[in-house]
Amino acid sequence: MSFVSEVLFTTDPDFCPSCGAILSLPTTGDIITCKICTTHMSLKELENKETNYSIEFTPLGAYQSSQKKKDEEAELGQMDNERECSKCGNIGMSYTTMQLRSADEGQTVFYICPKCKHREVENS
Repeated sequence: MSFVSEVLFTTDPDFCPSCGAILSLPTTGDIITCKICTTHMSLKELENKETNYSIEFTPLGAYQSSQKKKDEEAELGQMDNERECSKCGNIGMSYTTMQLRSADEGQTVFYICPKCKHREVENS
């Protein structure tokens, strides 16, 4: 068993000094073996070394508002500037299409009025 004799680059203690892979601590014994390049290190090399890390979370409110905006944009889809809303009379409705029936039949078109959010369905 050969221990690290040549360090190729400087790394944090959690990474192999030969190949840079993340090192797993041994469950038994005091020898750390890199699972990628099989370099061996003594566990004593990590004694008195401190590892710090932080996890930053996106504030929930910011995530929810950005997700809501994405959902609204996805819901609006493309615009049909000639279609009139049957509820409020607004000219221009957004639409999305889906193939809900067999392949030899037309698509189902879902229209949404951007003004009053009224929904209409058309089987083309």
